[in-house]
Amino acid sequence: MDVIKIAKVPDVTCIRLGVSSQGTLHLTTHHFIFRESQTKRETWICYPMIAHVERRQFTTGASAFSTSSIRIRCKDFTFLSFNFVSDQHCRDAFESIMKLTCVNSVTKLYAFMYKPGSLERKQPNGWRLYDPAKEYERMGCFEGERPAWRVTKINEDHTFSPTYPSYIVVPAAISDTVLNYGAKYRSKSRFPALSYYHRFNKGSITRCSQPMVGLKQNRSVQDEKMVSAIFCSTQTPGVIGASSQENLIVDARPTTNAMAQTALGAGTENMENYKGAKKVYLGIDNIHVMRESLNKVVEALRDGDISSLPPNREILHKSNWLKYLSIILDGAVLIARQVHFNFANVMIHCSDGWDRTAQLSGLAQIFLDPYFRTFDGFIVLVEKEWLAFGHRFAERSGHLNSEKHFVQRSGSDNNQGVSDVFSNVSNRLVKQSHVKYTSPVFHQFLDCVYQLLRQFPNRFEYNERFLRRLLYHLYSCQYGTFLYNNELERKQAHVEELTHSVWEYFLARRGEFINKDFDRKHEESLNEAEERILLPDTQRLKWWPELYGRTEQEMNRVHVEQKHDLQSPGVRSQQVVTPPPVQRKDSQKHRDHHQQKHHQQVQKNDLSPRRSWEDPAGSSDPLSSSLQGMHDHKATRLEFPRTHIQPHTNTSTLYTTSEDEDPYTGNSQPDETSLTEMNNKPSKLTQEESLSQDANPEESTIQPQEVEKEQEQQEVAEKLDPKVYASFNTMTLDSDPTPAVSTRRFF
Repeated sequence: MDVIKIAKVPDVTCIRLGVSSQGTLHLTTHHFIFRESQTKRETWICYPMIAHVERRQFTTGASAFSTSSIRIRCKDFTFLSFNFVSDQHCRDAFESIMKLTCVNSVTKLYAFMYKPGSLERKQPNGWRLYDPAKEYERMGCFEGERPAWRVTKINEDHTFSPTYPSYIVVPAAISDTVLNYGAKYRSKSRFPALSYYHRFNKGSITRCSQPMVGLKQNRSVQDEKMVSAIFCSTQTPGVIGASSQENLIVDARPTTNAMAQTALGAGTENMENYKGAKKVYLGIDNIHVMRESLNKVVEALRDGDISSLPPNREILHKSNWLKYLSIILDGAVLIARQVHFNFANVMIHCSDGWDRTAQLSGLAQIFLDPYFRTFDGFIVLVEKEWLAFGHRFAERSGHLNSEKHFVQRSGSDNNQGVSDVFSNVSNRLVKQSHVKYTSPVFHQFLDCVYQLLRQFPNRFEYNERFLRRLLYHLYSCQYGTFLYNNELERKQAHVEELTHSVWEYFLARRGEFINKDFDRKHEESLNEAEERILLPDTQRLKWWPELYGRTEQEMNRVHVEQKHDLQSPGVRSQQVVTPPPVQRKDSQKHRDHHQQKHHQQVQKNDLSPRRSWEDPAGSSDPLSSSLQGMHDHKATRLEFPRTHIQPHTNTSTLYTTSEDEDPYTGNSQPDETSLTEMNNKPSKLTQEESLSQDANPEESTIQPQEVEKEQEQQEVAEKLDPKVYASFNTMTLDSDPTPAVSTRRFF
């Protein structure tokens, strides 16, 4: 191809996790491959996986470096650095990779060229694994002489709501005429549609987009009838009545964001028009906030090519990644509890109903239905909640990439190499408009499922590697499943005829993705009403070390004595170093003065333990704060009964090693051969295990104001029993002696 200026570059040094190796770099149409000279080991990287590339040119002579380099960061958190002997070879390789990565059409991606091996060809058609009719029948929504739900054909040709599926289930009491008028009141015509039916008590989860309220506080009688029909679908005489039923409208957004949408003609429901229901705001931030959060995680890992040191824990904490996961899981727990324990119907929406709505609905269904915790059930869940209901995979994943992410710098220029960025800036800005819509929405969903796997290791049929490989193939573009934004776009592109489904890959390797601890017989023997529902501890979240190519110790380093502070992501309480006793004034005024100064200093340095859902300012529960002042909309906090279901307390890691990426061959050879070769190779993490832990300044810094307070503690402690005194020495500042029970509870 003309875009490949150089197909083979010898004498290249590859650096990964601080380990360097000599070899040859090969550039093909859809992958670049590094082949080591001694071990003959090959590293395959598909171009859509590339997130950022930096070329740095070093000069000879006065410079300490005599080579040019390319640093590559991948979307699966692989970090590589390539050093070239020739600067011209480096430039040609950089420009070739940029042109091959920043394509202008989805049809140029690898999925339209990929030919699967014999093992995948023997599998069932992955495009036919999800049958919506069978799935809704399985849930039982059409049972009984007069079922409360029906299938509408109003969107059979996708003209009514282009981003919705063709198969939609709505209340039986609502005609298509009402749908036709009511849908206009919802953004993108994404009207309330059934997502999940809880067979146990006939509760339901429906999803939609925000109402078009606007500044004039518009209303739609047809929309109100649809919502009323949904909320009346479970009223069973003698079991629950309208007076005791607590139906719920869940707005996933922060309150201010929802209110700000009124200026754009949208907004949120006026609860005066939706009788018999309550509304809550979950405070989940938008795609831009989540994108910046992941960028900070990447920043903490950014030297993963040239260094094997652990991630920067301060930056990890500032990313608030675990905090956002906690908020999402809290919202899903709220929905599951409301449906299961309160026999209620829940309607979820965010802005357009294809990002946060999919996260909440999917997670709540995993909590409620054991079927979605099986291998086949999870495939159905992704197909239904994410693909059929129109999550914008193409936009959020950034498959076509942008030249914005390719940077050139001069080794002698400390000012970012501005004069050497690109010779033609206008070409660099042509295809950047879509970059601002990328966001790790599906990544967050999989990370939340991973948290469930850690807390309930024997309740899931699939394992951690299944989730990790699914995220990998979200970006690999080897299969057509995640290339488009909705069902209509996939039909127009004929992806079923021209590409293969990603599920064929997983079916062909099913044994590799099965959880060995899963006990199907035990799961099926549980009482459906009480014991089969999962409710996780949303404050006991961990980093996903396998995803980031790191060890458990590197990502989740926590002292035993700080077990109650696990909800503080990445920050540990400051250790008290007890100084020798000295004489001092023992006045209450003197003690209060220094305690107050110490408290102010701790707040200034942000060292105090913080719940994972709190914001950097230390504000309280976003859900409860969002409900303040919302009496006009009747949005109130809900109370839920406690349940005896507790998460599994086994904290053993599921860590294997991240060096199990499937190398792509680009031909029809089966991938299992390459898997065997890769499994026989040494892990990239073995060289890190002997490294000492990185020093955390927050753990060793003692403020001068603390000395006198600690001296007082020393005097008291010396009067105690020796055993008590020994335990006193391990106390931490600002530690909470109470159990780790979050105040952000819905029950």
